[in-house]
Amino acid sequence: MAKIVVFGASGQAGREIAAAAEARGHEVTRIGRNPGVQAAPQVAAGHDVAVSAVVDLSRDPAEFYTEAANALVASGVGRIIVVGIYPLLETAPGVRLVDSPDFPPEHRPFCLGHAAGVEVLAKSTANWLVMSPAGMFGGKPTGKYQFAPVNASDELTYADFALAVADEIDHPTHHRTQVGVASL
Repeated sequence: MAKIVVFGASGQAGREIAAAAEARGHEVTRIGRNPGVQAAPQVAAGHDVAVSAVVDLSRDPAEFYTEAANALVASGVGRIIVVGIYPLLETAPGVRLVDSPDFPPEHRPFCLGHAAGVEVLAKSTANWLVMSPAGMFGGKPTGKYQFAPVNASDELTYADFALAVADEIDHPTHHRTQVGVASL
């Protein structure tokens, strides 16, 4: 079984992911706000997988997500899985939802902050994956999920998302990319 560190384990997605990994027999280290993802180079040492389900709404998103991604890469962990956001998924080749002219401008800074973190991962040699809900978190767990393109009306439960992350830990299928996930 793998040794996994979950950053953001005090949040809903992080708690569910850690619980799903533990249920499969993985050794899980849960990290909340303190010491936080910035301590990844020290905390993740010796782990096989680092999962990042972090947010800090008190900080500039670009600064926070860039710092988080740099710390994850510097950790040297074998696999990095980041909980992403659906506006960064493509609606057409090379066109992200966040780049569409009708995307709400008040949400752009947060989305572009996430994108800055993804850019750090993309420029690294790390084995990374960003997993994003293809729509909104909600609904009742189905115990099933699908990799899906962006669709704001899709729902994804935290439990189904945690199942998708645990499956990627057990059987890495996607590498150095961002994928959308929706409940079936």
